[in-house]
Amino acid sequence: MPSRKPFRIGRSRTGLGLFATKSFRKGQTVVEYSGRHISSQEADRLEDEGRNSYLFAITKKWTIDGSSRKNYGRYVNHSCRPNAEAIMRHTGRLEYAAMRRIEPGEEVTVDYGKEYYRIFLQERGCLCAACAKRAQVKRSGIKRSKRKASKKRGKGK
Repeated sequence: MPSRKPFRIGRSRTGLGLFATKSFRKGQTVVEYSGRHISSQEADRLEDEGRNSYLFAITKKWTIDGSSRKNYGRYVNHSCRPNAEAIMRHTGRLEYAAMRRIEPGEEVTVDYGKEYYRIFLQERGCLCAACAKRAQVKRSGIKRSKRKASKKRGKGK
């Protein structure tokens, strides 16, 4: 009988995401980010052509092309409050490891970094759960202050 994967692919706030199906303890590997190693020049060319968004730079010279659907690590989405981090193992493997306990059903997320944020997210805003929650609190605070102001003027009756 084949072993069940410790994660599943599913719908998330930002598209497809990787969700834990078992708990992971802090420091435990969740998934490997795999793919063929390409030169950074080839990665730059692919990026300029808009042909690949699953590139992970591992050194100044080498990048992992994670576009293969066999690469489950490609489904780990960005979050400003991540629960996992990318770790380069001494074996040359790139893995996402839990930064804290991850519970079953929880989406596995990492911080893609400042450059990614500046290029892809800054203009439209981040859609991660942490930023969505912050925006909701901010909106509800504005609504609450408007209600208070209208009640003071006698319009809230």
